[in-house]
Amino acid sequence: MARKLKGIAAARGVAIAPIVHFHTTLDHIPTWKVADGAVDAEKARLQGAVDTVARNLVQLQHELAGSLGKHDVRIYDAQLAILHDQTFQRDVGNEVEQHRVNLEVALQRVIARYEGVFAAMENPAMRERAADLRDIGRQLVGALVATERQKYTANGSDYLFAADEFLPSDAGLLDRAHIRGIVTAHGGKYSHGAILARSLGIPAVVGIDQIMLESSTGAQAIVDGDAGIVILDPSAEDLADYEQRLREQRAVDRRIAEVRFQPSVTPDGVAVGLFANAEGVRDLDGLEVDVIAGIGLFRTEFAFMERRQFPSENEQVVMYRRAMEGAKGKPVTFRTLDVGGDKPLGYFRMPEERNPVLGWRGIRLCLDWPDILYTQMRAILRASALGHARILLPMVTTRSEVVRCREVLDQLKADLKATGVPFDPEIELGVMVEVPVLVPVLPDVLPIADFVSVGTNDLVQYLLAIDRDNQRVAKMYDPFHPGVLRVLQQIAVAANTAGKSASICGEIAGDHWFTPILVGLGYRELSMAPVFLPRVKLMLRSFTLAECEGLAARALAMSSTGAVRRLVQEEIQPRWSQKLVTGVEEVR
Repeated sequence: MARKLKGIAAARGVAIAPIVHFHTTLDHIPTWKVADGAVDAEKARLQGAVDTVARNLVQLQHELAGSLGKHDVRIYDAQLAILHDQTFQRDVGNEVEQHRVNLEVALQRVIARYEGVFAAMENPAMRERAADLRDIGRQLVGALVATERQKYTANGSDYLFAADEFLPSDAGLLDRAHIRGIVTAHGGKYSHGAILARSLGIPAVVGIDQIMLESSTGAQAIVDGDAGIVILDPSAEDLADYEQRLREQRAVDRRIAEVRFQPSVTPDGVAVGLFANAEGVRDLDGLEVDVIAGIGLFRTEFAFMERRQFPSENEQVVMYRRAMEGAKGKPVTFRTLDVGGDKPLGYFRMPEERNPVLGWRGIRLCLDWPDILYTQMRAILRASALGHARILLPMVTTRSEVVRCREVLDQLKADLKATGVPFDPEIELGVMVEVPVLVPVLPDVLPIADFVSVGTNDLVQYLLAIDRDNQRVAKMYDPFHPGVLRVLQQIAVAANTAGKSASICGEIAGDHWFTPILVGLGYRELSMAPVFLPRVKLMLRSFTLAECEGLAARALAMSSTGAVRRLVQEEIQPRWSQKLVTGVEEVR
């Protein structure tokens, strides 16, 4: 029976192959008591191990240089820095001297202490650096016991690498001709292992705690690196769906080269801005800014969550300026701090709430703590001097909330102007439509807002009264519900009537089956995870505006989710398949 496990999407792409378990730690660590007269000789063994591991790392760095970007190759520089760190070496030597343990045991103890320090850090990126320490310790012990690590192969067959974690030194042991995907029990999106998987183009899902217990070597599995899902023992239907996705992805990859720098327009020339979502400045590193309209959603809360205390105004300015520079003159939409619910701050005490998703979060929290809002808005204003910035307010419920934020923004602009601090005088203030009650009052809000962005993830969840993370009801969560489509139309009509731009920045923006319907409903801006941009552009260039409007009108008139999905299957999917096969398009 098929089992679906949810983890963290670490590297995009889909892979289908048998799982192979790999145990990445050494099977046996020797232990003995060091005699008083042998302490210096035991400590001296460390330098030989350091030299061996350093040579191996440099060799691995050269081997992967052609496959990795310059930035990612530096991961091994970070490991070399740990290896040669004098404090680290001294601590290991002291462990031998004080406790008379052999060097292998001393290394394990010191690494464990260091890991404890990293594990206590609030910054997730710093916590993930503990993996580099484990990797260095493993390599040093391997050098000391003269154990040559075995390649991660499946006897020449395609395979999915499954392990407790994927560490930087593991990259040199992969059978890259046959590995199809990576799935691990531990790790995060920004761990060095995840970064390397992305650079090597290997689909990866990390953070599935039970993967080694739930799966077995030789069992067929699917790794969905786009959605962060692993399907064990997939059904025939699952396999057919994902095999179609693989064929489609190969066709999309071929077509991407053809339309990569082509405009994002319908065949009859209607432009639709395709924007990228970003969780922080690191997401901009590998982004092809030349092929997007800008950053449609910059989630500022992730930078707050990575710190041990609230970032100062100057610290925020540095971050927002990096985002503006990374966008190369294109607009950046900064969503103000949206914590609470499932995104708590470790250093900010939140009240216990029975239903935090419906509680003190987003703009509600910031208006109750105005210093947070003032500091962030002022920092965004200062950074806006480098280009065009937009400020987006999350979880707006009433017009009065927008009025108060507009007053804060106007006062800050006046203060900066009076002190000669440069900023973009045309900076825009927008509202995020997530709370359903905001929809009928949008005509009252839009005169004091410059744009609208629809956060469909929460909006659909609230409209359907369905918790997407509750396995009992998650299958009922479906944005193709006719009621959802009618609400989306109502938002677009209100914005277009007021002459304000309306964008979609939730998951459905990146769902290419939705693209013609969203265009037909009146949306001219879509913001999504960068991985979905090519498919959406190809779909956009497949339907004229009249065809999009016809599809939207028919979907709006339907009485069930099933009927809308049949419309997609019968009208949209065949055109998509034909376009991928023929590659013929005429843009007038």
